[in-house]
Amino acid sequence: FCILADGMGGRLYGEVASDMAVEILSAHLRSDLPPSYERLVGAERCSAARNLLDEWIRDVNAQIWQKGRDDERYREMGTTLVVVVSLGKQALLGHVGDSRCYMSRRGEFTQLTEDHSLVNSQVKEGRLTAEEARESAQKNIITRAVGTSPTVKADYRVVDLLPGDRLLVCSDGLSDMVVDERLGRILGGPLSAEQMTRTMIKEANENGGRDNITAVVAVAH
Repeated sequence: FCILADGMGGRLYGEVASDMAVEILSAHLRSDLPPSYERLVGAERCSAARNLLDEWIRDVNAQIWQKGRDDERYREMGTTLVVVVSLGKQALLGHVGDSRCYMSRRGEFTQLTEDHSLVNSQVKEGRLTAEEARESAQKNIITRAVGTSPTVKADYRVVDLLPGDRLLVCSDGLSDMVVDERLGRILGGPLSAEQMTRTMIKEANENGGRDNITAVVAVAH
């Protein structure tokens, strides 16, 4: 599995929320997931894993929210979240916020997650074009986050995997600074996974690097 959590910009102690999200969720995935679904196969396995992941993301949210209630310093903290869990020939995705997961398969590059953001809502309503959304001063306003309210709703998706498929999980510090077409060329190119992430981060910084940049590349076998 891989997890990305991007502490909310402009919020106090966003790094605390993101650290908590990764630590709590990874502990659940390491210790609780295998015994829960190792007897199951196919669609039954995916359904069970999705239910468990939803339960654990709600637990992450509750703990971050409670920390804010217990200590005034953390009252406004929150984080985005993307998690990808390998289930053999399939991957289970869960996400909240505007961090993203992309896939590259045989030359095709696809965004697998949908941003929970104000500008994405405006694009869906036809009030903004995709290009206008990229340039909008409101593009970093997110409509869902982990830890900012008592409950959270994550989106889930199961993706069939083929050998050689490449998944990119990244913060908006990358996707805001490097256009999708360029990310697709890098992810579909001949570089190793580590070289891909280094190249993406280098180009994001060269393009302005206005935010923290996190990228994870996973390759299906």
